[in-house]
Amino acid sequence: MLNSFKDNLTKVTDLTILFASIFIFLAFITPKEISIEPLEKSNEIVAKSQSELRNSIQALSDSQNEINSIQRSINQVNVIISGLDPELDSAQLQELTSEIDSATFNLITEQSRSDDYERRISELEASIENERLKIESLEDRLQNNKSISWIQPVRSNMEAFSDAVGIDGILAGFAALIFCLVCKRRKDWFKKIFRIFYK
Repeated sequence: MLNSFKDNLTKVTDLTILFASIFIFLAFITPKEISIEPLEKSNEIVAKSQSELRNSIQALSDSQNEINSIQRSINQVNVIISGLDPELDSAQLQELTSEIDSATFNLITEQSRSDDYERRISELEASIENERLKIESLEDRLQNNKSISWIQPVRSNMEAFSDAVGIDGILAGFAALIFCLVCKRRKDWFKKIFRIFYK
């Protein structure tokens, strides 16, 4: 009974080794699974850029409104100045000129801010377009990938093992395993050969 159990256990072990070898072989002849991390990262970048783009467009709109408001106030003051007499209303004229100078400075500052917003909007639009192209490329690669998902853990584990022991260690392990299996199957033949050599 013990011998029967031992024989059955040997068969099960041999089959397990055979299937493990087949799975390892399949894992390495099929393409490696493509990571979805770059796709998720690109989607995150697009979402952040779109949010910033909306804020920048709103800020640009507010800046343009402010520029228009300053421009209108300058025009109104210019209309008032054109109706004043330089000799009689010199004090008021000086005050309005000072007001125009201040408004002109504010206008230049706001125009500079508006230009910055426009530059940032252009950069964000280019960045979003680049990321969208990258996403399309990644999605195409994912769709056309011929990897077998259920066998990828075998590949990952074997890669980790090969990193730890090196490819020479794996080959030596397989060679030792095959030698043991051959010895087990051809035990009588080996006994005969070694008897011939050591008579």
